[in-house]
Amino acid sequence: MRRILSESTREDILSRILPTREEVARQKETIEQLTSLLDSEGRAKGFKFSFIEAQGSTGKKQTQLRGAADIDLFVGLKPRDYRDLLDLPSKKRHRALDMLMNDLIDKWFIPAVSRAKVSQLEKTYSQHPYLSLKMHGLEIDILSCFDITQKELEREGVITAVDRTRHHTEFIAQRLDERSRENARILKSFVRAAHAYGDRCAVGRMGFTGVTLEYVAILSESLEEAVDRLHSLDSIPIDHENRSLEELRKIPTFRDDRMFVIDPTDATRNMASSLSSRAYSWVRHRIEEVWAAAAENRTKDVFDYFIESPVPDDEIPEWLADHAFAVEYASDGTVHYTILRDKLYRLSNRMRGELEAERAGETRFGQVLSEVYFEEDRYAVGFLVENPTIDQEYLRRGPKISIRKACTEFKESHPEAEERDGYLWTREKRKWTQARAMIEALLRKNRVAGLTPADRSVVSRRVLNVLYRYVMPIEHEFTEKMTRVKDVGRVES
Repeated sequence: MRRILSESTREDILSRILPTREEVARQKETIEQLTSLLDSEGRAKGFKFSFIEAQGSTGKKQTQLRGAADIDLFVGLKPRDYRDLLDLPSKKRHRALDMLMNDLIDKWFIPAVSRAKVSQLEKTYSQHPYLSLKMHGLEIDILSCFDITQKELEREGVITAVDRTRHHTEFIAQRLDERSRENARILKSFVRAAHAYGDRCAVGRMGFTGVTLEYVAILSESLEEAVDRLHSLDSIPIDHENRSLEELRKIPTFRDDRMFVIDPTDATRNMASSLSSRAYSWVRHRIEEVWAAAAENRTKDVFDYFIESPVPDDEIPEWLADHAFAVEYASDGTVHYTILRDKLYRLSNRMRGELEAERAGETRFGQVLSEVYFEEDRYAVGFLVENPTIDQEYLRRGPKISIRKACTEFKESHPEAEERDGYLWTREKRKWTQARAMIEALLRKNRVAGLTPADRSVVSRRVLNVLYRYVMPIEHEFTEKMTRVKDVGRVES
C-alpha cells in the first residue's frame, strides 16, 4: 500500500482543517439555542414530534472542517401521528406532505427562530420544503423527517428522502474513533480541494457526499487504505453484503450506476448513485497525482493536494481562448440552487449534442466539453469547442441506394443528390458556422426560470478554468486535439 502522508505532514494538514475550539463552541451554542426555541414553541402549540437533533458533520459525528461547516437541524415526526396522510395514494401523499411541511415551517419553525437573532430567513424547496437561515455566521437548515426505526427502514423504506439521515449519523458516530475521525476529515479536505464535494461540486453535477467519505474512513485501517478504496471504486464495490460488481449491476435499480457504495443502513440503496462519473474520474486523477508527489518526496505538493483553495480565476491560455465560451446568469432567489444547477446541466448536455452534430449526425463543431459552475447567486455555463468556426456547407449523407422509396423522396427534396459508395449524397448549407452564435442563440431560446442573463464576472472565468484545469486532464481525446491546436499556434508564432 502506497504511503501518502508522513506523520508530520498529517499533523500539518490537521492543524489547518480541524475546527477551532471557538468554532465548535459557536456551533454547539447555536444548536442548543435553536433546539430549545423549537422545542418550546412546538410544545406550546401542540405539535407532535419525537426529537429535534443536529445531524451531519456538526451533530454527533463531529467530522466538520474548519470554516466549512453548516448545521442541519432535523425535527422528527412519528408516522403514527400522520397515518391518514401517509395512507394516501402516492401523488396525493406528496402534495399532502408538502402542505404539512409548509405548515410546520409557517406555524412553528419561523415563529420559533424569529425569537433569536437570525438573518436570511427563507423557505427553501428540495423534495419537500424546509427552512434556511443564518445565525452566528452559520448556514442552517431546519428540516422535517419521519422518525422510522431501522427495522421499518429495511421493511418499508423511507417516507421522505431525508429519513435515512438519522440512521447514517448513528451508524457512523458509533464507529468513529479519534484516528478514523481524523481520516474522515482528511478525506473530506482532499475531495474539497479537488472541488468534487457534495452538491456544490465544480467538476460534474454531483461530487462525493460527506457520509460516503466518512463510511469509507471507518471501513479502512488507515488513510492510505481509504484512498485506495476511492481509487478502485469503479472496479471494487463497497458493499457490506460482499456482492460483486456483476451481481450489483444485475439489480434493476443499480443497472446504470458506475460506482457502488452500498448504504450500510439500507442494502437496496447505492450512496454513490448520484456521484458524477466526471467527479469520480477527477478525484481518481488527483489520487494518482498525490501518489506520484508522495513517491518523489514532494512534501509541499502533497500538502497542497489536501488544502482547499478557490478555483483559479485568471484568463485561460491564449491558444485555447478562441475555443472557449461562457455565459453567465444571476439567480432571482426564487428557485433552489440544486434545481437551477440540474436545469443548467440538462440544458448544457443537450446543447453539447447539438453543437457536436448536425441533425442527420454529420460532424458540426466537433467534440465539445461543457460544465456548470456557480457561486452565491451567480451561475455560469462554459463550453470548450474543438472547431469554433466551420464551413458554410457540409456533405450530408442520405439513404442507402438499395432503399428505393427513401431515395425517391430524398431526390425530390434534393434533386442535386449524387450516388457514391452505396449512398445518396448532397451538399447542404449550415444555419450556424460560429459556435459562439449558436451557443448564445440556444441559451436565448431555452430560458431557465429563476435565472436572468448577467454580465460576465469571476464566475465565468472560473467555469472556463474548471474546464481547462480539471476537465481537460481527464478528457484525453479532447486534450490530444487541443494539444495539436496549441502546437500549430506555436509554429505559426
